[in-house]
Amino acid sequence: MTTSQRIKLSLIAVLEASKPDESIVIVDAKQRGELALPLIAVDVSAATAHSEALQNVERIELTATLRVHAGDDEDIDAWIDQIETILTDVSFMKATTSDLVKVYSWTYSGSTQEWDESILEVSFSIETLCTRFDVQPQIDAP
Repeated sequence: MTTSQRIKLSLIAVLEASKPDESIVIVDAKQRGELALPLIAVDVSAATAHSEALQNVERIELTATLRVHAGDDEDIDAWIDQIETILTDVSFMKATTSDLVKVYSWTYSGSTQEWDESILEVSFSIETLCTRFDVQPQIDAP
């Protein structure tokens, strides 16, 4: 599993544990099939090496997209505020990432809103700088 996949799964776990309402489904954006709204779909926008010298350190851009029907009775503004609070707290991510991944920085860049017919989409942008530690097999001494 790649570092970006591990970070994405960690973000899904954080959002699942702290979602603003039980009716919201948290999914991998690459998941296929019919999904009921409201939902938050998490995707990796980009993953690149930090530099030539630090190939194991990656800059990963993530997007979490909240999709809700326009007619839903829920307090969407409160949901957005709560999601933004979750995404600005780096301790959530550091606590849930695998022991194999170290998060050096976590930056929430804000959100954008867009209407698509009767569906509101709010995209939250995150950038992280992290590295993956490969597990080396233990060799027993003779």
